[in-house]
Formats: sequence, structure tokens, C-alpha cells
Amino acid sequence: MKRALVYKKIRKPIKKIQRNPLTRAMIMVCVLFSILSAIIMGAIGFFVYEHDMLHRYHAYTADVLNYVARSIDGDDLQQCMQTGVKSEKYNALQTLTNDLKETHKLEFLYIIQPISENPPDNMMDVLAAYTQAGKEAGTDGLTDLGNYTADFYPPEVARQYMARMDYDPTVTFFQNDTEFGNIYTAIRPIFNSSGEPIAVLCADVLIDEIDAGRIRFIALSSIMAMLTGIILSIGMSYWLIKRVAEPIQRISSSASAFAKKSHGRRDLEVMSFNDPNIHTHDEIEDLAKALASMCDDMKAYAKELITADRRVGTLEAKVIRMDYLAYTDALTGAGNKAAYEKYTASLNGDIQAGKAKFAMIMVDLNYLKRINDTYGHDQGNQYIKNLYTLLWHYFNADMIFRIGGDEFVVLVQGNRTDRVFELVKSVKRDMALTMSNPDTGSAYRISAAIGIAVYSPVRHANVNDVFKEADRNMYMDKNAMHALRD
Repeated sequence: MKRALVYKKIRKPIKKIQRNPLTRAMIMVCVLFSILSAIIMGAIGFFVYEHDMLHRYHAYTADVLNYVARSIDGDDLQQCMQTGVKSEKYNALQTLTNDLKETHKLEFLYIIQPISENPPDNMMDVLAAYTQAGKEAGTDGLTDLGNYTADFYPPEVARQYMARMDYDPTVTFFQNDTEFGNIYTAIRPIFNSSGEPIAVLCADVLIDEIDAGRIRFIALSSIMAMLTGIILSIGMSYWLIKRVAEPIQRISSSASAFAKKSHGRRDLEVMSFNDPNIHTHDEIEDLAKALASMCDDMKAYAKELITADRRVGTLEAKVIRMDYLAYTDALTGAGNKAAYEKYTASLNGDIQAGKAKFAMIMVDLNYLKRINDTYGHDQGNQYIKNLYTLLWHYFNADMIFRIGGDEFVVLVQGNRTDRVFELVKSVKRDMALTMSNPDTGSAYRISAAIGIAVYSPVRHANVNDVFKEADRNMYMDKNAMHALRD
């Protein structure tokens, strides 16, 4: 149970980080920065330590050699080297070097006389410090005054010893690979009372010990750098999350909520910006305030747009209404003379383009003046509307215009042009039926002359030519109707 609770506590922030790419990116940057910082700190620390370690080694080995050199009677030591007999001063020097080897943890502290570069017998042992533990282990006390080294020193090593048989008392250093291991050697010459070099004084330290110190330092510094990096990474991540990532996430959530509530809405009440409540006293807080102000401005602008849109809608409705009234006959609802002229202008364009196919029907109502004079204008108006109703019954898919008090024009286009004579025949049949019914009122007994003209590019240059032909045919029909009545 406890394990499940711990898992839930750990899982919750992990899921939160996974959902927030900015937080995840910041943590990654902090981790990488901390790792890089740890590596750089470790490298700098290592180089500083190595330089300091070598400097300290140089210092204390130089101090040892210079101290021993000041304790040496060069003439006495030269006498011992020549006779092979150890003097009291030699024995005192042996004791001194033994103590120094013990206290300064030197691998070897010795005096040697270079004779030549090439073995065998190119070196002569003069003195070698030893400790009791080293003597018992067999690593010390292997050399003695007057012993020759046979082929122990190869030419390249002997050459470095020979080079220090000079008149410079300075301590120098070189690396020496021997059967005892890789050795770092400090060396300086020993002089007699005449100032001539008689031998060299040396102190050796195993490089393995130096390397062991390096490794210990690297391990320790790496651990410290890693701990520092982890602490730094956690601290930076926490600071960035609290000061940057979380405030930006709250700003993003507020902006997304505002966009979602506002999209496609005309209700200004829902267009509200949720304050992310950020008090970081920095640019992020300024950003939140600027975003809130921008959302308020957008709300005000949207209000102006909605108001303007409503005004435009009202104006559009008025324009549409005015356009309808301007091109519509108020009595019948058919197109008026202005609509006819506008439409025929378009037809003239089709004629010029060579794609016109239409027929024109001229309809002139008979007896309108008689009905107006006899029954009044209301009956006359009804008479006109009844004719329009009859025309609309057959030509509702076409354009019907009232171009005069008792004149209508019907424009039939496209494939319906082929049926125009059939449709007009049906209209005349229905008008004849109304005229033959004695019970029908005068306003419902419809009589009209009709003329038809089908557009032909051979005969007609424009719509007006078609109109004239239809008008002539209409008058021919009217004359025929008069002749029939007479």
C-alpha cells in the first residue's frame, strides 16, 4: 500500500513534465548544463591539481636534495669515492639520508657517479639511503660505495645523469623507466671545494604513486562534480519551472481557453480572459498583463465588429429591398422596365460572345381601358394580375417583365426556346377558355395579343431587333383578332 502511494506521488510530477514540453526542455537543458559544468570543473580541477601536485613534488624533492647537498663535505666524499673507505662524515650522511627517505616517503635517495654513457660499468654507486623495512623486504641496501652498475643503466638514461655533471646547482627533473618501475627523478650535482662536480645527488618517486594520486583526485573530484551538478540541476530546474515554465503554461492555458470560448461566438459575455494570476515581477508578468490587455482590446474590437456587422446587415437588407423595388413591378411582382433593360444588356453581351439562344414573347392585354372605364381601376388592376398569373403558370422558369401598363415581355432561354410556340399555344387556349365562360367576371376573362420572335444571328444584331420582330408579330396577332371580331 505504501509502495503504491509513493509510486503515485512520483508518477504525478512525471506525467506533468511529460505533458509540458517547455518544462521537459528546461530540465534537459539544466541537466546538460550541469553535466557540462561538472566535466569542465573536473577537467579544470584535474589540471590545477596535477600542476600543483608536480609543483609540490618539485618543491619538496628540491628542498631535500638541497638540504642534503648542504650537509655533504665534497672533498671528504670524493676521498671516500677514490679509496672505497667510508669516513665518519660518510656514515653521518648515510644516517641523514636514511631519515629523509623515511620521513619524506621517497622511493630512492642516492648519490651516483656517472662514468660514461655506455654500459657496462658506466655508473658507480656512492651512497643509497635505506629504511629498515626496505632492507628486510630486499628493496633497499642493494648498492654500496664503489660498486659499479654493470649494464643497469642503458645509454639513454646514463646520458641524462652525465648531463648533470655540470656546474649548475639547480635541481632538475626527468622520467626514468627502470626495472623498479616508471620513476620520476630529481637530480643535482655535488661539488668539491674547488667547485668541480664529483657526483650527482638524486631522489626518485614512483610515477605509479603520482598516478594513484591523480586517480584518487579524479575519483573524488568526479564525485564532487556530479553531486554539485545534481544539486545545481535540481536547483536550476526548480527555479526555471517555478519562475518560467509554470507561468508560461498558465498563460498558454488562459490564452487557449479564451480562443476556444471566443471562436465562432457572437456572445460577448463568454469572451472573457481568465487571469493566470502571475506575480513573478519580471517580463513574464508583463507578458501576462499585456495578453490580458490584448484580450480586452479584442473583446472591445469584436463588439465594434458585431455592431458594425449588424449595421451592415441592416443596410444590406435595405439595399436588397431597394434593389427589389427598383427592378420589380409593384402590382404583379414581375420585372419592370428597368429590370428588362438591365437583363437585355446582359443578353446583348451573350449575342456578342456568340452564345445567345433565346426567344421573346410580346403580350399586349386587350380591353384594359374598357374595364377601367366601366368597372374601375381596381378591376383593371386585377385584370392585369390575372394575366401575369396565367403567364407565370407556364413561364415561371423564365423571365417575365411588365414594360408598360398593358404590355408584358417574356424571355425564354436555353433549351426551353424549342418549346416556346407550344407554350404560347397553351396560354392562348387557357385565355380562350376564360373568354368562353359566361359566368366569369370581366376581370377574369383574359384576352391578349401575343407575338413571338426567336433569336437568329442571321436576322438579329441585338436584342432590340428581336423585340421589334416580336412587337410586329404581336400587332399582326392583334389585327387578326380584330378582323375575327368584325
